[in-house]
Amino acid sequence: MKKIELGKGLDKLYFGMSKDEFIAIMGDPDEVETMQNEDLPEDVTEAWHYDEVELSASFDKMEDWRLTSLAVSSDQYSFEGVDLIGLSQSEVMEQIEIMGLGDVYLEELSDNEEDSQQIATILEVSLNLWFDNGILTEIQWGPFWDEEEEEFIWPEDN
Repeated sequence: MKKIELGKGLDKLYFGMSKDEFIAIMGDPDEVETMQNEDLPEDVTEAWHYDEVELSASFDKMEDWRLTSLAVSSDQYSFEGVDLIGLSQSEVMEQIEIMGLGDVYLEELSDNEEDSQQIATILEVSLNLWFDNGILTEIQWGPFWDEEEEEFIWPEDN
């Protein structure tokens, strides 16, 4: 697996697929992390981690446990034909501008200067880019979002 597709998924993994469909392709995860929103008890997310391929997948209870996001942290994954993981923040931003993906919102997440962590978000394409000390370390993306309907736009089944 290599090709990141915005709004759709990654190769044969597509947003909206069930946990069982995902396991049929990827096998059991190395680790399962469960996160619950304290304000909304029904808002539960399971993050599945596949260490060997540096892939994480999230499934949300409020979406009937369908796949709602993917994250990768290896340079084995390409984004619009470019291997972005490991590039500097300026190189990545240059590529994003060339691709014309939309407005980038940059947020500083760290509170010390020695270990800088930033997230660049492009809402139009449901994309987060994570930078550690100025280097892209993770690409996270999900299905497109319908602002008016306030719901995911699921890709067509493959």
